[in-house]
Formats: sequence, C-alpha cells, structure tokens
Amino acid sequence: MRKYSIILLIALFSVVLVSCGVKTSVTAEIINPEIEQTSIRFDVEINDPENEITGSTVVYLYNDQGNVRNQQTIESETELEDIYFYGLETETTFTIKVIVTIDRDAVEVGVYEFTTLTNQEIIINTVEEFMAMDENRNGRYILGQDIDFENEPYETPFRASNLAFGGTFDGNGYSLKNINMSKISMYTGIFGYVSSGVIKNVTIDGASIGTLETPLEAATSSRVGILVGYGTSQTARIENVTIKNSVISFNTSSTIQAYVGAVSAEYKGVIEDVEVSDTIISVKALSFGRIKIGGVVGLLGEFSEVTRAYSNANIHFEMAGTNVRDDDVSQMIGGIIGQHVSGADVSEIINEGDISVDIDYNTLPDTVKGVYTLFVGGLIGRANDDLQKGYFSGAITVTHEKNTYEDVVTKQFRVGGLVGLYESNKASSQIVRIGGSEINIHVSDDIRLDASQVFGFDRYMKSTNYGVFGTEHLDVNDVSVVSEDTVEIITDLSTLFDSEWILGYIE
Repeated sequence: MRKYSIILLIALFSVVLVSCGVKTSVTAEIINPEIEQTSIRFDVEINDPENEITGSTVVYLYNDQGNVRNQQTIESETELEDIYFYGLETETTFTIKVIVTIDRDAVEVGVYEFTTLTNQEIIINTVEEFMAMDENRNGRYILGQDIDFENEPYETPFRASNLAFGGTFDGNGYSLKNINMSKISMYTGIFGYVSSGVIKNVTIDGASIGTLETPLEAATSSRVGILVGYGTSQTARIENVTIKNSVISFNTSSTIQAYVGAVSAEYKGVIEDVEVSDTIISVKALSFGRIKIGGVVGLLGEFSEVTRAYSNANIHFEMAGTNVRDDDVSQMIGGIIGQHVSGADVSEIINEGDISVDIDYNTLPDTVKGVYTLFVGGLIGRANDDLQKGYFSGAITVTHEKNTYEDVVTKQFRVGGLVGLYESNKASSQIVRIGGSEINIHVSDDIRLDASQVFGFDRYMKSTNYGVFGTEHLDVNDVSVVSEDTVEIITDLSTLFDSEWILGYIE
C-alpha cells in the first residue's frame, strides 16, 4: 500500500466513479488549508491501498469559470507538502483538483472548493466578531464601539506562528474592556503572536492576566504581554495605544525564560505613542529561566523602535529559587524596557512607576559554580544601544537574602536610576533621574554591586546631558552613598529637554 501523508487542515472526500468508466479505490484529501486574501497554502494526502497509481500526479487550481489557474506536478511525496498558490483574487471561489494517472487514464481522485478572504474593512461590534478574527488573520478590522468582555472567557485567537495576526486592527478610539486571560501560554496576550500586524487607536481597560491574590502559573517558556505576547516582524506596529487599570500576575518555574511587558513581552517592530497607567506587573520566579521585564516591553529586538512611551506601572519581581544548582541566572528589569539590544532605537520615554525586586536564589547544596546577574533600571534594565530623551521619577527597592551555599557563586547586581547596565558605545543624552523618590538597596557582602542614580554600570561613558534633577537619594544597606555617586546635577528641565512631549508631562 502506498500512502502519502502530511500535516496541515481539512477537506475530506472520496471519488469512486472516474473518467471513462474507470473505478478506483484511490482517494485524496486537501488537509490544513491556510486560506488568505490572495493565496492558499495546503498539503495533500493520497491513499492508494491497491497500488493503482502508475504515472504522474498533478494538483490543479481552477477559477470560478472552470479554467486552470495554476498547477503543480508532484514528483515525490515531499512535494505534497506546503503547496502554495498565490496571486489570487479576493472573495473569489476556486477549486483544487487532484488528478492521478492509472494505467493510461487521468483520474480525478479529490476535489476541494474554497473562497479567498475579503480585503474590505470589517467592523467589529461584539465579542464574537472580535474572536472571529482568526478566520481572516490578515484582515482589516475597525472597532465600531466599546466591547466589554466581562464574564467572557478569553483565549487569544493568535496562538502560534502559523496562527499569527498579520492584519490591521484600528480601535477607532474605542476600548476593549475587562479581558481576563486565565492561563499562561507560550504567547500570552490579547494579540498573542503578531507577525506584520498593525494595532492602533485603542484603549485596553481592566485587562487581567492573573490577580495579585491568585497569580497564574507558568511551567514552560512564556512571553506575557497584555496587548501582544510576541511581535516578530520589523513591519509590525503598535501606535496610539493606552493600557490602564490592568494587571499581570504570575509565577514561573520555567528553566528557559519569561519575558513580560504591559504592551508586549518581546517586540521587533515599531511602538509609538503608548501609555501604561494604573497597572501592576508582578512576577515570581521559582527557577533559573531568563527574566526580562519592562513596564512597556520586556525585550526589544534589533532594528525595532520605541518612541513616546509613558508608564506609571508598578513592577514587582521576586526570585524565590527552588532548584538552582550549578546554573547561571540572568534577570533584567526596567521601568520601560527590560532589555533593548544593539540596533534598537529608543527615544522619548517616561517612567513614573515604582520598581521593587526581592532576590533569594536559595542555591542548593553541592553547588560548585554559577553566575547570577541582576540588572535593574528606572528606564531600562540592560541597554545595548543608546536612548535619547527621557526621565524616571519613581522609586527603586532591591533586597537580597544571602544563602549558605553561594560562596562559590559569582553574583553581580547593577542598579541604576536610569539604566542598570549601559553597554553601548553610543552617547545617550537628555535623560534624567527626577528626585523625590528613593533608591534603596539591601544586599549581602557577597554581592558585586554597581549602583548609581543614573547608570548602574556604564561601560564606555560616552553619554552627555544626563544626571539628577531635584533631591538626590541612593542608599545601600541603609547608608547613603550619594557622596560617592558622581553625577551631574540638572537645574532646569526646560532647557535640558527639547521634546515638547516630555515637557508636557513635566508641566
């Protein structure tokens, strides 16, 4: 018996009566079709239980007039996978036919009819219409009114790379309210996995991913964002979005990673004109997986951009290790961005929220090695590129409990009122720590600590026009170290900043 099989969706049929009166037991299925506005991608499964096929197999695409629009000759089983016909008209019906050769006859053994999706703007007024976006992931959508999801279970329609959102969602100035996500997945968010999608002009009000009283649990790798879990493309955009009155609260035991951000956990596109207010991010790590947490975005990718981002989200991170032995631990927490890598463009950012970090690695006995790093910054935890124009006015608190078995472990903490670890050889400018709130650090004597009101550690020291405005404060183990922290004192913010957007918040 010969059987060709693949793995992609549905359309089952069996044709017994064939051309010229020939009968056959050969059947074909079109499986896992991915229908878009101008294309279809699919696999074919052919079942030939009596080994009747003697010649070629051809997959034809017919238009609605019955004319052949495209075809693909199959030379091997692998060519039955991921067949792609493109350049099709939208909202048009097409037919796929599978023709095989039996002796000298061309025999039709499978038919599948489909209609391409619309590229017309679709108005969304209900929860059901919102969830139906998974039927046209590259569509153009616009909100027609506020939508309240209260008492409606929510799971993102865009759960994986093959189910990514690549269309346009225009909130039209309306709100999505009371979205409650009751479990942590690999890509958690209202729009979980986004490819080239655009999300704009919308307010997210009262969203929750867990609660402070009942945090959710994550056992595997996760990207957790209120709006987007993972944005993978440089052409993706988030613009004019407000997130308010929302919460992220979960515990992670992943040994791989947990990336967290109110707007997006990890993002490789453009984020501009976003505001996060009255929102709480609370994460507890039980294992040694990488942690990147930001009030706006956890990890900002190469060639991405963040411009005009405001947050007053309060961030709390706790490390309560349960299985750390001979492992490296890396944690980056920033008021706006956990980490932004080289090539990312960051400008005009404001954080007025507080950051608190409690660390107990609880390293297990018999540990012989390990490097534990913690980077905390009022704006960015770890910056691998420059940032231009911004301020932080919140408080930072870092506490650490020493463990008996950590004498062989290297522990490096870098805490800054602006950036924890600044590793760019480019100059940042017009960034300031606005005094009035405190920076308090309580650590044991085995911590290698670099702390400052500006950059915890600045590798190249190229930056200009940065410093502290107002009351200075930096305490380590209840002792002021302000006198040891050489920073520029800024006396006039109106002359420091040339950004009207930033000055608008200060005034």
